[in-house]
Amino acid sequence: MPRVTINQTNFTAGEISPKCYGRVDVARYQNGAAAMPNCVVNLHGGAERRPGSAFIAPTKDSAKRARLVPYIFSTTQAYMLEFGHMYIRVYAQSGGQVLSGGAPYEIATPYTEDMLSALDYTQGADTMFIFHPAVPIHILQRIASDFWSIKPAPITVAPFDEVGHIFPTGLTLSDATPGAGRTATAPADAFIFLQADVGRRLTFQSGVALVTAYNSANSVTVEIQNAFPGTVLPANAWELLDSPQATITPSAKDPVGAGCTLSTAVQMTTPEGEPPSYAGVETWRPEDVGKFVRINGGMVQIVGYQDSYTVDTTIKEELTSEVASPANAWTLEGSVWSGQNGYPSTGALFEQRLAVAGSPKYPQTVWGSRSGLFYDFTIGTNGDDAFSFSLPSTGQINPIQRMVTAKALMPLTYGGEYTMEGGGDEPLTPTSVKARSPSVYGCNQVKPLRIGNEVLFVQRAGRKVRSLAYRIESDTYNAPDLTVLAEHVTASGIVDMAYQQEPGSRLWCVRADGKLATLTLDRDEGVVAWTPQHTDGLYESCASIPNAEGDEMWVIVQRTVNGQIKRYVERFEPTYYTDSGIAGTDAAGKSVWTGIDHLEGKSVAVRADGVYMGQFLVAGGAIELPRTARDVQIGLPFTNSITLLRPEIQAGDGSIQGNAQRVHEVSLLLMDTIGAKINGDEIAFREFGAELLDAAPQAFSGYERAGLTEWSRGDEKITISQDEPYPFHLLAVVRKITANS
Repeated sequence: MPRVTINQTNFTAGEISPKCYGRVDVARYQNGAAAMPNCVVNLHGGAERRPGSAFIAPTKDSAKRARLVPYIFSTTQAYMLEFGHMYIRVYAQSGGQVLSGGAPYEIATPYTEDMLSALDYTQGADTMFIFHPAVPIHILQRIASDFWSIKPAPITVAPFDEVGHIFPTGLTLSDATPGAGRTATAPADAFIFLQADVGRRLTFQSGVALVTAYNSANSVTVEIQNAFPGTVLPANAWELLDSPQATITPSAKDPVGAGCTLSTAVQMTTPEGEPPSYAGVETWRPEDVGKFVRINGGMVQIVGYQDSYTVDTTIKEELTSEVASPANAWTLEGSVWSGQNGYPSTGALFEQRLAVAGSPKYPQTVWGSRSGLFYDFTIGTNGDDAFSFSLPSTGQINPIQRMVTAKALMPLTYGGEYTMEGGGDEPLTPTSVKARSPSVYGCNQVKPLRIGNEVLFVQRAGRKVRSLAYRIESDTYNAPDLTVLAEHVTASGIVDMAYQQEPGSRLWCVRADGKLATLTLDRDEGVVAWTPQHTDGLYESCASIPNAEGDEMWVIVQRTVNGQIKRYVERFEPTYYTDSGIAGTDAAGKSVWTGIDHLEGKSVAVRADGVYMGQFLVAGGAIELPRTARDVQIGLPFTNSITLLRPEIQAGDGSIQGNAQRVHEVSLLLMDTIGAKINGDEIAFREFGAELLDAAPQAFSGYERAGLTEWSRGDEKITISQDEPYPFHLLAVVRKITANS
């Protein structure tokens, strides 16, 4: 076979999985590479050295994990937040840590280290809503860069339902098996049962019992319908369901806002001249204050407790009459969010509503606030009233993990994806909702991201990233796998991700093994390119905020420094070519550079006045150079490289795969590059001449050639690398190949 020239013009497929090495028939094979560590693909097709990172500050406690959360008021006012064990620290856009009185500014939070990975958030203007299933919804607000406020969201009306009652007292059953005549007894000093509890259900785990008789304040007779796991029901675990079984009478029916008493007391007939006598059924508990009662076509809220027979209420919706309402004709409803039932674990702003979902007791319910009133969840039937919807059944009860908005409100569960929108062209309202399940891949706790008109989410196993988007041609949503050709890059699992829109449209994913996976994505240009990143340490969190020129990518990195675990907040910088780096200047020039305490005992790479000086050991937070320098960049070294795939050529007698091959020459089309190697051999960029060697190397653009002469069976590895802190940008690779059959 004659010599053939192959030109690989781009790397828009990124790093290709070894499982695809035989798929030379796939078009994207021709645009990929076998390995691209510490490289990123740009939208034009070239591959370049990833940015280095600037050291910003250590986290508050290196012994505990922390998480980065972006706070974005606008593109010109954004902050990076360090969420740690019960605190938040603040970092300025394109700057450093916000200080107050010379110390890092900090506010206390209710979130422990173990809660951080489950936190979700959404932001509207200067208010960030923070969600966790064990903590009431909180709001974070910025008053000034060094003055922030975090507090429980001032919910005026929470969603309410017939939620029953959970008691802080244990209960003992005389028999845990099904049957009538069993007794349920609390400690002698516990006053927990009322007469109106007869007819209500008592539950714990799989056990269900019907209360059939009232014995005393600490004992009732029950009929066990489903067996209990044992005779002892722990405190704060068993529940009394349904509403009290008694007839109650309202004292008024209108107007809204007026007072009204609800009483079970009935005046008895007494002899003439004697004071009136009343009898009733014990119905109310002091804990009922704040709950709602739906009665006679209206609704009242309990505002005061008189005794177990009577409570004071305020009319919220007018009643149709003041007549007595028998048992099961009225309901006692309390907040569905509580310490026992849990709180929403996710939320999003959609069509002027705060939508929340995923509480432990109601894992598939979505609640929407009143339109324009984020703190009012008064459920009704008017178009601007709050709503409560449960997801349509798919045969499984998987909790809602996260919610995101695009064309529709999208609750994403552990077992599938859903869309919720109004019918026709109407907005989502209590009486107009269209809920569908377009796919059943499942989502994990990593926060989904909207990129253009697509929503990217991590599939429940954590190893695949899918793109959920509406397809107008099919009037449905599709969720293709973006990792199908690079499954190995995310194989360890994804634990965090962030999107950097500018420059380059890149998704950064923190892997469970402490490395990064970077996806350059542009559907219009056909760019779907994954590449892995690593550093001297472990990446633990990432987040992005905008600045005047694009978007900043921030990371938390765990590093071992001087034998100790440290956690640092760092920011990727396009002009940095080392990690955890610092930059310094001195107009007069000096050889000893200090301020490197965060890398004590580490070997660091140094660029001095644009020239790579080699590696130096940090001692006492300083290094000493062999000459003076005015401008330095000091940080941890890393190597980027690109290993090419086996070439595919169709000759007259078929494919050259498996045949003996020889690559005679490799030509690299480079742009603004200083230094590179092919298979470990230096490429000579510099020209010799007067004073040229006394100046910093100049960036090179154009073709550079290198000869290779070995024969192989197509397995010859060609690796282009850069192991010095200089820019590297590879546009294309031209190979001249001879193959024998």
